[in-house]
Amino acid sequence: MIRQHTLPRAAFVASTLLASTLAQQAVAQSASAPTSAASAPAGPTVRPEIGVLLIEAQRLLGDKQYKDAGAKLATAEAMADKTPYELHILARLRGALAASTGDADLAAQQYELASQGTWLKEADKVTSLQAVVSLYYNAKNYAKAIEWIDRYLQAGGTEPMMGNLRAQSYYLKGDYAAAAKALELEIGKITAAGKVPTEVQLKLLADARRRVKDEAGSTQTLETLVRHYPSKSNWGTLIQRLWAKPSLAVRLQLDVFRLQQAVAGLSEASEFTEMAELALQSGSAAEALKVMEQGYAAGLLGTGDAVATQQRLKDKLAKMTAEDRLTLEKDLAGAKKAADGTAMFNYGFNMVHLGLTERGVAQMEQGLTKGIARNGDLAKLRMVAVYAQLGQRDKAKQVLAGLSGKTDPMGLDDAVRYWTLYLTQP
Repeated sequence: MIRQHTLPRAAFVASTLLASTLAQQAVAQSASAPTSAASAPAGPTVRPEIGVLLIEAQRLLGDKQYKDAGAKLATAEAMADKTPYELHILARLRGALAASTGDADLAAQQYELASQGTWLKEADKVTSLQAVVSLYYNAKNYAKAIEWIDRYLQAGGTEPMMGNLRAQSYYLKGDYAAAAKALELEIGKITAAGKVPTEVQLKLLADARRRVKDEAGSTQTLETLVRHYPSKSNWGTLIQRLWAKPSLAVRLQLDVFRLQQAVAGLSEASEFTEMAELALQSGSAAEALKVMEQGYAAGLLGTGDAVATQQRLKDKLAKMTAEDRLTLEKDLAGAKKAADGTAMFNYGFNMVHLGLTERGVAQMEQGLTKGIARNGDLAKLRMVAVYAQLGQRDKAKQVLAGLSGKTDPMGLDDAVRYWTLYLTQP
């Protein structure tokens, strides 16, 4: 969801006092002058009968009495033979009224009138342009907002927020390709200056790229997002992108769940039960039981239509875990005699989840040293998950270094990259 920025629409309002001051000065200059248009002074003066109305309108604007201010301005507008300078002051005050009441079209019209002649300074033009932009943006007229942002930038406006507003306007009007291009430009400026883009900018760019089917670019942006803003929500979005990969290897799914547990957590009942089933299939009833217990503790299991099914699974896992605990020492002794380290590694992993953490980690390390003939890379990824769970980041990163650059099974390179990114964060 894009947060709507309420921009300062008071640029015309801010210039109201100046307009009134100019009117007062002009009235004083022309107090003794003839009031007819034919004899009106050539300089910037306002006839007293108009000036009084304009000064009173300004006071009413300051008091937020917009209806009465509008009536005064309407009376001034109805007066005949107004000089260009009188029209200028009137336009600035009508623009202030339009800005105060949120009338973007009228504010734009009055800007066009006020900018004619030589009386509106360039700085005031830029400020007034920004006010018109804010009015159109807050009115959700994004096409007009973009048009006036372009005019603002062409006039020499330098407010950084306007570039972001341009990108957001493209996004909110549904032109995602233009939004991505505008965001890339703004983010490029920020990174070139050695600064970090905002979280909103990165989220917008990731989504804009996704909507134009640039999945690679979108994922890359999400990785940048979690690098700088590593919230569980942002990590969750990135992990869901990994789950959505059509080429993700089935045998990597349990490892993706372990990664998700670490960086974002599980948030749905189905995620707990599916991970538990996969852990059971891999031979670790203890890990599966722990996952189910976490689901119950989170209040996501034990409710709804699947209560009985969930309870049966939990009971089954509890029974299998108890049996594994009884035969653990005998099974471990047999595993140590095997030529391959797979059994040692697997029993060590189970020991970790049975609460025998120190012994379990030692068995896993010995199993890796001995050598694992099949799916050795996935065993190392499991070792990383255990190290991360225990806070042993340096050991985890050392194992990951040996997995970098490997793409088999499909998705392994992503998992390695995300683990590495997570473990390098505070």
